[in-house]
Amino acid sequence: MTKVLLVDDEPVLLDLERQILEKKFGFSIEMVESGEEALKRLRTSHFDAIISDYSMPGMDGLSLLRKIREEDKQIPFVLFTVREREEIAIEALNSGANFYVQKEDSPHIAFAELAHKVTTAVELVRAEKNLRIQRDLAIACANSKNITQIFTFCVTAARNVSRFDAVAIYLIDEKEHLSLAFSEGFSEAYPGHQIQAHVIPLFFSLLRGYDHSFRDEATIHLNSGILETEEKIRSDAVISLFHHSRSIGLIHLASHTDEKTLTSPLQQSLQGIIVQIAEYISDRIAEDALWESERKLKTLITNLPGMVYKCAFDEERTMELVSDGSIALTGYSPFELVDNKNPTYTSLIHPDDRTRMMEVIQRAVTRHVQYRLTYRIFTSSMKFKWVWEQGAGVYNSSGDVIGLEGFILDVTRQKTLDDQVKVSQTRLNMLFSNMNAGCAIFHDKEGDNRYSLIEMNEAAEVIEQKKKEELIGSSFEEFFSSPSTEVLKKSLQNLISDEIPRTFPRIPFDTPEGRRWCEYYLSLSHLGQTREIFIIYSDVTDRVEDEEQIIASLHEKDLLLKEVHHRVKNNLQIISGILKLQAMRTSDPITNEILQDCRNQVFTMASIHELLYSSHDISRIRVHEYVGNLINHLKQEYEGANSQIQFVMNVDPDIILDIERCIPCGLILNELITNAVKYAFEPDGNGEIQVTFRQQDGTYIMEVSDNGRGMPADLDSRTSSSLGTELVTRLTQQLRGDIEISSEKGTKITIQFHENPNGKGNT
Repeated sequence: MTKVLLVDDEPVLLDLERQILEKKFGFSIEMVESGEEALKRLRTSHFDAIISDYSMPGMDGLSLLRKIREEDKQIPFVLFTVREREEIAIEALNSGANFYVQKEDSPHIAFAELAHKVTTAVELVRAEKNLRIQRDLAIACANSKNITQIFTFCVTAARNVSRFDAVAIYLIDEKEHLSLAFSEGFSEAYPGHQIQAHVIPLFFSLLRGYDHSFRDEATIHLNSGILETEEKIRSDAVISLFHHSRSIGLIHLASHTDEKTLTSPLQQSLQGIIVQIAEYISDRIAEDALWESERKLKTLITNLPGMVYKCAFDEERTMELVSDGSIALTGYSPFELVDNKNPTYTSLIHPDDRTRMMEVIQRAVTRHVQYRLTYRIFTSSMKFKWVWEQGAGVYNSSGDVIGLEGFILDVTRQKTLDDQVKVSQTRLNMLFSNMNAGCAIFHDKEGDNRYSLIEMNEAAEVIEQKKKEELIGSSFEEFFSSPSTEVLKKSLQNLISDEIPRTFPRIPFDTPEGRRWCEYYLSLSHLGQTREIFIIYSDVTDRVEDEEQIIASLHEKDLLLKEVHHRVKNNLQIISGILKLQAMRTSDPITNEILQDCRNQVFTMASIHELLYSSHDISRIRVHEYVGNLINHLKQEYEGANSQIQFVMNVDPDIILDIERCIPCGLILNELITNAVKYAFEPDGNGEIQVTFRQQDGTYIMEVSDNGRGMPADLDSRTSSSLGTELVTRLTQQLRGDIEISSEKGTKITIQFHENPNGKGNT
């Protein structure tokens, strides 16, 4: 509906003109009675056209026209008057009037002409405005930097054409989800839950019907409650956005101020701008999608660990496109490789690999499948590299290959590692096959702890006396079916549970040739999600038999040595008895004393052989027990002479000596204790003799001390010629030890020798 401002100073004519224009021609008329009032109304309201009388008091029609044109040069202006002066008409047209219509005697003719002129002027202005808006929109969209600017330009254009207060654009995605993309003129609550919940379902119904028309009055009434509550919308319209017969979304027009009348010309204008909006939005979305796709592809190509290429299918493999990865791969830039500017790619390939490479590619493109191959290249610095290439042929519509596309990776490190792995695998296989010990591997294929044999070596075949092919697939229980290997089967569950390796030194099993023994080692390892049990075992039958022979031989030697010690002890006792009989047959005190000393020395040695004979260890003596026996013997020997002497023994119970060092220690103790009993104290006097044997810092320390009269100050153990002193000195030298004598408050003799028999002494 065309909204017209009617200006006339005669109220009766003004109302008559309003009624005719509204009822007969469908205009919406607002009336004012002066030019001044018309200017005020134009500043507050929008009108499609102005109809003004010429003769009016104060400001006439021409003056009003000039004032209006100072502010608005586009709004249609029709001068409607009874005057027939030609100069007025010319002046009006020169001042900017669109038409000059004369009031005639026949109102029907005059008003029909007036309505026609107004309609023509309005449509012309709208057409010019729409063209201008479309032109500006095209320029703005062409210069836009992003989709948000496109939305802004499109919404502004739609508001200018439709004169609605608010415009919103909804877009539909590939999954037919409709969402608000951009809005202008609505409050912040517009994208809220209520508007979305009530308006969008109606939008979908419009999309499903592919209806280009506006919403009808029934639809507006249906949503008036929610629209007025949320947005105070008086009227609105919804139009589908189509591009190449494909719906891309909707545009929602709304008016907050007044109810809009959507005339057919306005609808046509809107449809024109809507088509343009749909095209720009769709094109920009497509451009953005293409740009994003290209960006992702470029990012992907840039970050690929290698060189992406497109090349001709020729002998030189002429490169047409190369990624920046060529620099790290070959040392050449894409510029150098494209069009064979510097080297051809084929020239970089090792001569021995070129023919094979072309044959592989030729077979692949002929069969229309991908090709994969590994070969060697030389870089710009003539360094050697292994590369892996994957690609495919590019074909035209006839199926002929016109090029190759693919990528090339540096696999030098991987190839080197693979070669090292192969060498290691070969070595392990040789070790596995040639090792003397048998090895069997059981695999838990299903993960249910049911282990079956998957591999065994030749040594295992010899032990089992069966070929590998006969045993592969056997379960753990079947493989170890002998009753004597029951301990292995029982330990299997423990091994599976705690994964702690186990060793079984020797397990017997029976064979047709007789009983044999094996030593087993079981371990469990993980290979990905599965587990394997490794069993290494050796036939130790010969070792077991040798050990049994050695044990039997050692037992015989033990018996023999014990018999020797027993006989030596008996012989020494016989000698001691003979010495005692000789002492009884002589009355010379000196002779008796010498015989007694000899008898004590014989006892000292005999006591050692007695201890060895009665001990489980026939080679070592526990010193604590031996010294105790020696002191008890000497106490008995001299019980009558010096019964008041007390003996104190401080011997480390953990000290053990071999016979080679125990005999000299015993003789030394016998000599020192005997001398102390004889010479340290007054006859029948009280005294104490202390015997100490201890270990300190790898050294044995043996001490005999008394609290008697002490030794002469001028006595030197190294120069003394007495038999006892000389014996002690020689025995200390035999121990490679040191002797120290002190005579303060009695006498203390200390002898030190190393735990290590090779220790050196100073004596």
